[in-house]
Amino acid sequence: MNIPHLRWDDLPKVTTAQLAQITLQATGKYAIDMRLLIEHAARNTAELMSELVPEGPLLVVAGRGHNGATGLAAARLLAGKGRSVWVIPTHEAGNYSGIPKEQLEGLEHYSKVRVKTSLPKMKFSGAIDAAVGVKLEGPPRGRTLDVITMLNGMDQCTTIAIDVPTGMVATDGSTPGEVVQASATLVFVHPHLEVKPGGAVGDLYLGDLNLPPVLFEDLGIDTPAFTSWVSRLE
Repeated sequence: MNIPHLRWDDLPKVTTAQLAQITLQATGKYAIDMRLLIEHAARNTAELMSELVPEGPLLVVAGRGHNGATGLAAARLLAGKGRSVWVIPTHEAGNYSGIPKEQLEGLEHYSKVRVKTSLPKMKFSGAIDAAVGVKLEGPPRGRTLDVITMLNGMDQCTTIAIDVPTGMVATDGSTPGEVVQASATLVFVHPHLEVKPGGAVGDLYLGDLNLPPVLFEDLGIDTPAFTSWVSRLE
């Protein structure tokens, strides 16, 4: 995959509230199933991981929201291409519902996927941080803090965060506690106003969810002219 480069400063930005509006408009007025949006986001994630980490075992840490569902779907896509993937849910399986539950249960059919409740003590070439996303409430604690510590302690492992590194507040870019130090962060549709390249974010990438242009016209929001499913922002 040849990843084009775009200038972060030249692109329109959205707030977390505007991003929620875009999602509501897409799944409401334009009747785009959330499962399809997650599948697009997972494809972008899997393609970026394949580009940055073409070989070796992978780890996916997945929460019980749509962010986690994207990570779980990416695990399935990567396993379908022959990659060995370890999946660590941040909660007990019984606490998953809706699309995240569907994605977690679907992994049972892929022999290359191992779902574990305990934190693995092995080396991974790449990891996907899909633990919390934009809905962080207060400093990370408990299991979430454990997975942050685990991800930050993995040497020579490329970590891709989905939406924002776990531990970062998407509305203002602050970190009230520990935060995943991502190698790269993948956002979708638009760059987030406060999620900039560098620091805990690492390299910043933008994924296309193939939403209709008229949706953005309805909301009065400009949209980047995508030329690839994934672009790097600099």
